[in-house]
Amino acid sequence: MMTPEPTLADDTEALAAALVCAHATGTRVACAGLPVPADASRAMAVQALVQGRLGLAVGGWKVALGPEQVPIAAPLLDLHTASSKIDLFPGCVIEVELAVRLGRNLPPRKTGAYERSDILAAIESVVLGIEVIGGRFDDAANVPFLSFLADHLGNRGYVVGEALPVSTLDMLADMTCAASLNGDSIHCAPAIHPAGDPLLPLLAYANRQSDGVGGLQAGQIVTTGSLCGVLPIRAAGRLKARLDQIATVSVDFVARSPA
Repeated sequence: MMTPEPTLADDTEALAAALVCAHATGTRVACAGLPVPADASRAMAVQALVQGRLGLAVGGWKVALGPEQVPIAAPLLDLHTASSKIDLFPGCVIEVELAVRLGRNLPPRKTGAYERSDILAAIESVVLGIEVIGGRFDDAANVPFLSFLADHLGNRGYVVGEALPVSTLDMLADMTCAASLNGDSIHCAPAIHPAGDPLLPLLAYANRQSDGVGGLQAGQIVTTGSLCGVLPIRAAGRLKARLDQIATVSVDFVARSPA
């Protein structure tokens, strides 16, 4: 008797189960041997399964333009207030980001498309944030992109700073982004967003939403890209990020106690 070929549903379930285990135990899982999602929609279906099984609320979104400029997103499940303590883990990296807080829902439109002005009108405020990144696969350099997308784009947490005026979005060209660890500078350079306009990834995703966890909702944080590239965090201590003189946000990385 022939063994049935695994289905797409089987693959989605297997990958979701592995990632749930990684979330629960804090350990990485082997990427080799696990199925790779067939496309972005399947990867985001894995995200939805993981979120549902962990029982965590969706506090926001990480949106980006993926390969071939296809808009993609991952729910943020672990939001922190400024000056929170977060366990330092091997391979930890951070990004200093400008995020927006939605003041109204942005549901998928059945007809027509959102314009930039629609997105602006839906924004309650802007925040300076720190994204904590560390994928849950054991061989980060060789993880297929769609597996990385299924793994919430590597998100481990997001530190939310104070509210800033919406006009901050149009002032980046004249600003400097700086970061320090325990008082020592690890970055200081012009604040450059990878898309140019920080709202472009959000606008693109709003017009091609494909998640299974409720979409873009009022009160959520949406972050759209780094202002500093990717910064490795190799020691415990206080990380402080600054955007010119208008905003700062910090987080304390705590060394894990030996098991």
